[in-house]
Amino acid sequence: MITARNGSIFRILLIAASLFGQGGPIAADAAKAGIASESTDGAGIAGAGSDDGSARAPACAIQHPSVLTRYKVRPAWRVAGVDYCVGYPADTVLKDPATISMRGVSVDRRGRVIAVTGDDVTLDGYDFSTEGGWSVFVQAANTRIVNSKFMIGAQDNTPIYSNPANGTPSNLYVGYSVIDGNGKSPGYGGLITMVGRGLTVEYCWLKNAGGDMIQQHHTGGNVVVRNNLIEQGGLAPAAHGDYTQFLGSPITATIVYNTSLQNGGATQGFMTEYVTTGEIGHNTMMGSVSYFVSVDLSSIVTTFTVHDNYFDPGGYGFAYPSPRNGTPNDASPKTIFTHNVDMRTGAVLEDAHGPAATSSRSRP
Repeated sequence: MITARNGSIFRILLIAASLFGQGGPIAADAAKAGIASESTDGAGIAGAGSDDGSARAPACAIQHPSVLTRYKVRPAWRVAGVDYCVGYPADTVLKDPATISMRGVSVDRRGRVIAVTGDDVTLDGYDFSTEGGWSVFVQAANTRIVNSKFMIGAQDNTPIYSNPANGTPSNLYVGYSVIDGNGKSPGYGGLITMVGRGLTVEYCWLKNAGGDMIQQHHTGGNVVVRNNLIEQGGLAPAAHGDYTQFLGSPITATIVYNTSLQNGGATQGFMTEYVTTGEIGHNTMMGSVSYFVSVDLSSIVTTFTVHDNYFDPGGYGFAYPSPRNGTPNDASPKTIFTHNVDMRTGAVLEDAHGPAATSSRSRP
């Protein structure tokens, strides 16, 4: 029997192989960022073994280098947005999206919408924050959006979204980008809204969302959210934000090595409704989020593991408590909580009889 933690490693390898292939987006984006490409045999995948993913980070200014210095304990690994930068490399020369001319892509200058209708399209190095903010509307398979900048402006466009009514979107990859919601809620979805199977978001700075950060709708599949800085959600009036929101169909979720920061607004953290299996692990969570994690027991088929997360509880608590949700020491064998650490005190939140803990970095 594969344990939950080893199972998560196995899932990540499958996701990497099926979505990207050998030498795919991870290697290509690493080369763009001016860092060495690594193999994808397990040691080179964020969340596998002891690799924290920092070796593939872009060369840019670290966003919050001192934010963990006030805590009694902190993670032993390198933390996104604290020990390394996320987003596009500092030397990227961003291009005007109005100049895009490639097969499978159309440009709506008036509405500021880039429609991707052809498979295997890569949009690399564009400034989608200009002219009131552009949307990328994904209607095809294997779209990659990398090394780019988005901001919601006067156009009120959702930065990245898809709709299966207009094609068959699948395997969307968003990496090495900055997506700024500017405190606005465009009325549809989150900063990234995928209505199609397969979504990976990594090495991105997602910030100032009016509502949700990442949504996966109805069609299920693998969702991988890793090595991101997620900052300030639910900022619009009357918002009820989430860092992740999954709506319908079976989902395998891998949410690892992210950093979240929140000051004000009204948002929840990593919500995982409709998941069949997965993990929330090695994340660093701070601020006024109501609950950092929520695990829906009703949809889990095998197990879901919440492990090795470091948090500063500024809201109501770590895990959302309800009869249908998993929490530490609940009665369900489907959820495993182990070594989730309060950074203020060093206290560990976990099941009474959980697996061995991962070490933390203590401060005197």
